[in-house]
This record gives sequence, C-alpha cells and structure tokens, in this order.
Amino acid sequence: MITQKYKVIDGIKTFNHKNYNDDYNPDNLIELYKQEEKHFWFITRKEFILKKISKVISIDKKIIEIGAGTGNITKYLIKHGYKNISVGEMHLDGLKYAKLYGIKDCYQFNLLNIPFEDEFDTIMMFDVLEHLENDSLALKNIKQALKPKGIIALTVPAHMWLWSKNDTTACHKRRYNKRELKSILLKEGFDTLTINYFFIFITPLLLLRRFINRDTPQNIEKTKEIKINKYINQALLHISRFENRFNKFIPNFFGGSILVIARKK
Repeated sequence: MITQKYKVIDGIKTFNHKNYNDDYNPDNLIELYKQEEKHFWFITRKEFILKKISKVISIDKKIIEIGAGTGNITKYLIKHGYKNISVGEMHLDGLKYAKLYGIKDCYQFNLLNIPFEDEFDTIMMFDVLEHLENDSLALKNIKQALKPKGIIALTVPAHMWLWSKNDTTACHKRRYNKRELKSILLKEGFDTLTINYFFIFITPLLLLRRFINRDTPQNIEKTKEIKINKYINQALLHISRFENRFNKFIPNFFGGSILVIARKK
C-alpha cells in the first residue's frame, strides 16, 4: 500500500523531488553509469548477488531495489528473469538513468520517510545502509514496507579496519562485520537466513589501500572519478569471478563486503 501522495515527473512517481542527502554529490551517478558495465567490482558484485538471491528469492516475487543509483543491478536481475521488480532512489537523476535501462516502475523517495506499508515481498539495498546516519530507522522502515515474512537482501562494506579515504569520499558512515550486521537486523525484527563475506581475495589490496590512501580531516572531496588500469581490471575480474564460483568452499572470516539475506519476523 502506498501511504503518501506523489507527483509523476518524467514517468517517475515522485514523493518529494528535492535531494535529501546533502553529503552525496549526484554527479557521482554519471561515473556509475559510465563504469557499471566495465569495472570488475560492479560486474562481480551483481553476479554474486544474483547467485545468492536466486537460491532464496523466486523470480515471481514483488521486489523493489532501494538506493538503486542508476538501476544497473535491477537491469541485470530483470535480464535474468526477475520481472516484477521496481527501483527506488532519492536522486531523481539516478532514476532517469533507470528509465533509460527500460525499468518501468521508478519511485523517488527518502528511505527515512518511506511511503509504503506491507507492499513488497522483497526489498533489496546494495551498498546503501552504510551511507545512512540512522541505519536502525532505515531497517524499521524497510520492515514496514515488507509484507509478512518478507525478505531483505543487503550488501555493505566490511570491517572498519579497511576504512580509507575512499570511504570518506563515498560518504560512508561506517563499515560492518557479520556479527554487527546480524545483531542490528535481529534487533529490528529480522532473522538472518544467510550471510557471507565476499571480495575475499582482494582484501589484502583493500588493506594496502587503507595505508596508501589514508583518511584525513582534509578529505572533503565529494565527487569520485572511478579509474582503474584496464589490465589490472581484467586481472581482478578473473580473480573475483573465480572467488564467486568457489565462495562456499572458502573460509568466511573476512572480506571487502558482506551480503546478507534476512526474513521479517
């Protein structure tokens, strides 16, 4: 059920068309749109997401991806059979890219003032929770928007000991570990079904990045250009795809990111 009034702007159902997150520069969406089909991290992340959610979430469920950015992951899931899926995003510019991808149902709203109640079978948020000052409120609102026994699927960056300037540039508030993430989900009324670290093989590189690209109080840039050498990108693509293929056999004590799937109690 939709609980708030909205306007339709360029085919997008808009509950409030201002940009809520002053920390985030919408120009970053341009970089995302350019890189999401090229950069190893975006490619292997969505491949890992599909592999994990396809075991739990059937393709006929009513799904929304919140904080979808340009809608690239939803586009990928639609390609692999998930037809009843929509996107939500606070930045109208991101939803315009989603429309270019052919995604039919696009909603512009603030997760901290969510306009849905008992509406979706599944809510997905990929690398969103770490941007929010009040992650508990975000999870309460997700619970409100889910149907009884609905599913939440999340990815977040892992381990505060991997914190670097890149986190500041990306406007992250925190990184998580599995124990912390399971605890906050349980507190907000979710039972964890599966939780995995991934980007395990590149964790040493992320740790090296922490020391090379140190965070300082002077880090105030908000726009991030996503660059990577094409040969390094190809090497990391093969390494990460190999890891994804054999993830269940790899000791799961750490990684660059976490994927969790949980059910509303």
